[in-house]
Amino acid sequence: MPPSVEVQVVSPAGLRAAFAALYGADPDDIAWMTEACTAGFVALDPAGDMLGAVGTRPSPRHGAELVGGVFPGPARDEVALLLVRAAQAEVGRVYLFAEGYLFPPEGLLEAGLREVGAYRRLSGRVPYRHVDPPAGVRLLPLADVPDAETRLQALRTYEDRVGHHAVTPEAAADGAGGFDAHLSVIALDDSGRAVGVCRAGIEDGEGRLDAPGVAPDWRHTNLRAALLNEVNTRLRAAGITRVSVDSWGDTLEELAHDLKLGLGVTEETPILAAG
Repeated sequence: MPPSVEVQVVSPAGLRAAFAALYGADPDDIAWMTEACTAGFVALDPAGDMLGAVGTRPSPRHGAELVGGVFPGPARDEVALLLVRAAQAEVGRVYLFAEGYLFPPEGLLEAGLREVGAYRRLSGRVPYRHVDPPAGVRLLPLADVPDAETRLQALRTYEDRVGHHAVTPEAAADGAGGFDAHLSVIALDDSGRAVGVCRAGIEDGEGRLDAPGVAPDWRHTNLRAALLNEVNTRLRAAGITRVSVDSWGDTLEELAHDLKLGLGVTEETPILAAG
């Protein structure tokens, strides 16, 4: 480890300038990111120049995600590890998306971090494979279920997956995340409880959707496939021929299912964990 590097604890608000430089964004545009953090850490060289910065964003089942990263330089692997260990000492379990320009994965894996999942984007023609939902489940357009608590219940089906965070009330609003409530689909069991969701929208003439969220006690069924089919049916009816699917922490079996639909991986970022 480079002994001359100093890691300092800062408030989440103190990360804003560093994050703006890391992401090439206006500080006001990344304010939401720092506001979601509970702690901040910066790495400085002897001259006081910033080498990297991370914030801890809580995840319901996986400790905290480290957001931020390290700037280019000869010691970036070492700086990244120093920041990871500082955050780990403060909050316990941490994970990060190892995008090479922010967090170099090779050095972190050599230092003992482990790969626990991935972010993937899959793209291709809108698939067609008809799948009925399991018995006792209704699939409805999200627009037909305006109750905010039921929508939040559906969105919480993601919360145990690595890469996901606690759902906020704002996420249940129409249009949140750029998704269309008429294209998005929610799954309700026979008691009216939300057990799944697949959010979708149209961007630049193509369909965009998140991989479905399914409640753990329904993951052994074909509900995930049925949600995808229902959303794809709605996209085709809107004249959409191509789609991209974003996923965080999906299993290898779920990836295999989506590949069999004819979708291909166009982006992939490993998720690495420590602690």
